[in-house]
Amino acid sequence: MFSILHISDLHRSKREPISNSELVSALIADRERYVHEDPPIRPPDAITVSGDVIQGVRLGESDYEAKLEDQYRVAEEFLIELSERFLAGDRSRIVIVPGNHDICWNTAKAAMSSVPDEEAPEDLRDILFSEGTEYRWDWKERKLYLIRDHEQYARRLDSYWNFVEHFYRPLEPSLRPRRGARAHIWSLDSGRIGVAAFDSCDGNDCYASHGSIPREVIARTHLDMIAPGRAFELRMAVWHHSIEGPPYRTDYMDVDLVRGMIGRGYRLGLYGHQHRAQAAPHQVYLPASETMGVVSAGSLCAGANELPTGVHRQYSVVEIADDYRSARVHVRAMLAANLFGRGTLNDQGGKSFAVLQWQPPMDISGRTLNVAVMRTETLLRDAEVALKGGRASESVGLLLPHLATLPAHGRRLFFEAAGSANDWAALVTASATPQTIGELVARVDAQLQLGDSAGALASIEQHGAALELDPATARDLRERVSLRKGTT
Repeated sequence: MFSILHISDLHRSKREPISNSELVSALIADRERYVHEDPPIRPPDAITVSGDVIQGVRLGESDYEAKLEDQYRVAEEFLIELSERFLAGDRSRIVIVPGNHDICWNTAKAAMSSVPDEEAPEDLRDILFSEGTEYRWDWKERKLYLIRDHEQYARRLDSYWNFVEHFYRPLEPSLRPRRGARAHIWSLDSGRIGVAAFDSCDGNDCYASHGSIPREVIARTHLDMIAPGRAFELRMAVWHHSIEGPPYRTDYMDVDLVRGMIGRGYRLGLYGHQHRAQAAPHQVYLPASETMGVVSAGSLCAGANELPTGVHRQYSVVEIADDYRSARVHVRAMLAANLFGRGTLNDQGGKSFAVLQWQPPMDISGRTLNVAVMRTETLLRDAEVALKGGRASESVGLLLPHLATLPAHGRRLFFEAAGSANDWAALVTASATPQTIGELVARVDAQLQLGDSAGALASIEQHGAALELDPATARDLRERVSLRKGTT
């Protein structure tokens, strides 16, 4: 299995009642317990943080930018230690998305100005609740606002992006999220799992609490997911906002956006925001049923007044099966003395875990996508491009780890690349049991290049009969060995 530590709603700040050391210690102590439970839980291979990294700053507070930076320093210290304790410091296996608490309300408010009553649109009610509206209503002041400075408004996540850039600085530039990007693709489990990390805070600010991901962003990310060179066996999505809520609330995301993900081959979605754990399948019919497992993590350390009634602080461990067609979601809850133990899923009859299953993505003809074949085709294409581009050693490096599963034309490509790169050691390693006479010839030549005449002669004698080596070729190979001995 591949295991993901799913945490959300960290609400980190210097004023929080639980320190970083307490949290990390509690998570480690829980890991030491759950690896021995029934069923045992695999230690995490990756970490997802589905938003609300910090607590945030209220409207009108002085020095709000400095206070936000302080909160993000606390969050960064926590996540750095978490990465070191759980992932040997590999930050490329930590996926982070923003939440509504990561938005600077004061920056957003500064981009707005009040609208005089006589300038308010006649159809204000319809406009206020229309998608993409730039009008905002302040219920406290009973006042209408309009976003006028769009550049200022776009900077309401600047502190979050400063934190992200600093946290991921040790990674190669190609792996780091691009500042201001609405989505970023992460590769986990040696490239078998692709994770689309979405910003679900489109249009969210001090007066608008809804969650949203532009449909264009979902579509563009899907195209990037299936671009040449990528062949994920599981497509996942991570965002912040919940996808359902009561009629008197608006702080959730349209579930139709999730249906759009399902139809594009996403099979597992992780989010937070609602401060309670939940795991459920969601379907879309296109025309047959396609399913996505959708998992909400509870709040890792929200204040007591922010938790739903009867709900403890929580996190989840998501174990993905080796065939990438199911997952087991374990809920962990802070029950006593700020320590975690087994939690409960109310929609699963009070169990501490749930099993979610889904169908693999289909191609346009309705057949299951053979991702393994797609990955091999991508690998061979990349290796051939490298070889033709004069980068034979790069081609060898791509193919050698997968030699045991390569088709015949893939092996031929490898031997051609290794010969062009004069990588005699790789040729000898790859031809330990030559599959064709051509591979045996390449092995003998490579051994001779390495000065191993005895080994070359042994290869002819050992493998010649099994490959039905013709007498003329066998004689030619022995002569090469004799000539090499004579020169040495």
